[in-house]
Amino acid sequence: MTPRPIVMACCVLLSATTMFAQTGNAKAKADPISGTWAGTLVVDASRTIAVTMELKFDGKSAVSGTVSGMPNPADVKAGSFDAKTATLKLQVGKKGDDEVLLVLEGTVVKDTVTGHFTGEKSGEFKITKKDVKAPTS
Repeated sequence: MTPRPIVMACCVLLSATTMFAQTGNAKAKADPISGTWAGTLVVDASRTIAVTMELKFDGKSAVSGTVSGMPNPADVKAGSFDAKTATLKLQVGKKGDDEVLLVLEGTVVKDTVTGHFTGEKSGEFKITKKDVKAPTS
């Protein structure tokens, strides 16, 4: 082989490495849902419930997870996230029971979801992602 094809082959390999590194970074940014979220459900001006949610996004549309802070431990019976509209919808009920007691619908903006909930109680909610890594310089 002459030096020119060797140099070209090295350039191709370096370019491919850079592309794969960027693809992995894009995947990390593509999951704005998975992680720990904490916030409040506001039933009325005098009653708020502090909640913590452990959510997992499948990368397509399904969201699963658990909710603590309510009177009984709960899990997400059905959940979805629409990346195009940034809409998160969670149907929540007691662990070990199939019944849906609350439906939360909100919009994700950066690391915060705000919206409303309906079911046994109704009101507004706001949760913030807690395991957000600070950008490195």
